[in-house]
Amino acid sequence: KGGFSKIEENRKIKLLSPLTAEFVPDQWSDDDVQDLNGRELMPYYAAVREAVEQYADDLLTYYDGSEEIRGKLAGILPTVEVHDGKLCGCAVITFRQDLSERQWNSVMEYITGQYSDGWGEGFEQRDIEVDGGVLNVHFWQPERFEMVPIAEECGEAVKPARPPMELVGHDGNIFAIMGRAAKLLRENGQNAESLEMRRRVTHCDNYYKALGIISEYVETELSVPRDLSHDPAHIRKEKKRGGEER
Repeated sequence: KGGFSKIEENRKIKLLSPLTAEFVPDQWSDDDVQDLNGRELMPYYAAVREAVEQYADDLLTYYDGSEEIRGKLAGILPTVEVHDGKLCGCAVITFRQDLSERQWNSVMEYITGQYSDGWGEGFEQRDIEVDGGVLNVHFWQPERFEMVPIAEECGEAVKPARPPMELVGHDGNIFAIMGRAAKLLRENGQNAESLEMRRRVTHCDNYYKALGIISEYVETELSVPRDLSHDPAHIRKEKKRGGEER
């Protein structure tokens, strides 16, 4: 009596990836075809989004991997989204249960395959009519392709608190520290943050910078309090201290 059962709602993660395209003018020769990147695709946002929505299909329909992973997922829908002034590919993943790091990697590999040889291969052959010509848009590129996870909050848009983790006592292996932090984030319901943190750390070339990145996601001895992280005086102080250390 007096208690209640919490109904778990499906949650979502967006995986952003680069978009490229060829613009073929109405009157053209081979020299007139233009290669466009995500920033140059911005004027064609509406046309590209409409084309994707018309061709969109739930990619989970074709998933033939682990039944355990499939059971945790509710849908994988391709779309496009503007991020940092660029038009990006976006896979919206709806999931029922948390996935492990290995399982998320498996899902990203599957989507990459769909972009390169499945759904994306069919989409890039569609002519998207725009002013002055047509576009052929690519969700996959052979170079510099990566997926960046961002969270899409469902229900209350309250960001969970950073889970606490002490650095003292760890053996100094950055990958072990990163793995523990990723596990804590997943247990805290922050799957997108876990993936993003791992991506940033693995691309970092400095042990202490890596610790700083980890400390943005979990509460460590190095973490900046959230109420100070955007304070101008604190930022100036940190920049000054960084200059003195160099």
